[in-house]
Amino acid sequence: MRTDCSMLEYPYDNITHYVAVTLGDRCVPDTFVIPTVFIYGLILVLGVLGNLGTCVVIIKNKNMQTPTNCYLFSLAISDLLMLILGLPGELYGMFVPQYPYEFGETTCKLRAFLIEFTSYASILTITCFSIERWLAICFPLRIHLFSTVKRASKVIICVWICAFLTALPVVFLVLVNKVPLPDWAKGLPGISNDGETIINTEYCGLDSTRSIEQKRLFYTSFTFFFLLPALLISFVYCHIVIKLRSANDYLSSQNAQTKSAAKSRKGILRILVAVVITFFLCWFPFHVQRLMTHY
Repeated sequence: MRTDCSMLEYPYDNITHYVAVTLGDRCVPDTFVIPTVFIYGLILVLGVLGNLGTCVVIIKNKNMQTPTNCYLFSLAISDLLMLILGLPGELYGMFVPQYPYEFGETTCKLRAFLIEFTSYASILTITCFSIERWLAICFPLRIHLFSTVKRASKVIICVWICAFLTALPVVFLVLVNKVPLPDWAKGLPGISNDGETIINTEYCGLDSTRSIEQKRLFYTSFTFFFLLPALLISFVYCHIVIKLRSANDYLSSQNAQTKSAAKSRKGILRILVAVVITFFLCWFPFHVQRLMTHY
């Protein structure tokens, strides 16, 4: 059941109009609520069950505690946290007004930080996992030097520390904003408590007075948590594809058993291509949208 989404009313019609134009609709349009809730709910349930299942299986089976699965475990944890911390809030936002924000500045900052933190951890883990697979497939004779559970654990710890530190600036750029009181409305009674902002216009978002710092953050995030990982993942998977294809050409000319191995490798190729495409499809729109807010 949705709460009251009607436009905020002020003693002066021009202030009512000004707030409505500045902040937009208080609620998500009804036509988007049902499909959005269905899709988000489905992603939340399947994502939580899938990632939780991955963690349980790896923890309970000692023989599955390999370097590769260490990265998968870390990825499952980061994705699980991202789902739990992000989607319930989005679902809740479908049914309540977007403003005034009701949870306070600490919650606003913490939620923004945790979502940024877990997304960085997820991207870095995918990148490290891809490099580990590249070493295992393209340099199989040296893999024992690079790929051990102990080393993978150290890399994962570094990934989470790096993600934590690089996400910290978000805490200082996100806050509970209020719509500033226009000069022509200053002095009017009943619309402001501090003489600077309009009452009941609180919303959680980026600090509108620090656009330069925001731009730096977005460009840094785009460069180090999308562009460079995407290029690196594309490079290592292209090398893997070339390596597997050359092996397939040899195996296809051999007996039935080696032909079966060649078929299995083709399946791996499809998975690798799917990983790269999915990475681009999931993260490119997000970063483009963030960068476009400054243009």
